[in-house]
Amino acid sequence: MNKIITITEEEVNKWNLNTPDEMLEEVSNRFKLLSEPMRLKILRVLCEKEHTVQEIVRKVNASQANISKHLALMHDNGVVNRRKSGLKCYYRIADESIIYACYLISKSVVENLQDRLSWVQKINSNIST
Repeated sequence: MNKIITITEEEVNKWNLNTPDEMLEEVSNRFKLLSEPMRLKILRVLCEKEHTVQEIVRKVNASQANISKHLALMHDNGVVNRRKSGLKCYYRIADESIIYACYLISKSVVENLQDRLSWVQKINSNIST
């Protein structure tokens, strides 16, 4: 992923104003898909390159049945693609926008935690003095 993505405030405002309710249902479904930590772990592994189910199982330390269930759901929703080669099935990210969304949310979480820590440190220093 060597893309530079720019999102303008105008684009965001257009999305806010022009998104039909039916589209919001689909956006909500995508967030629900990403609300499972195991799926995020799988996506993190797939960011490196495509992997077999067995490789993903080893990297995330979960059962094959569990990983297969999550991969099937992500495949059905267009988040990952799969290709068969002999007896093995390889998975890769189909929709890179998911990775950018995860990055943006992760960055926001870190910034929020830093702000909270800064606030706590400020309160503690005021109490100490």
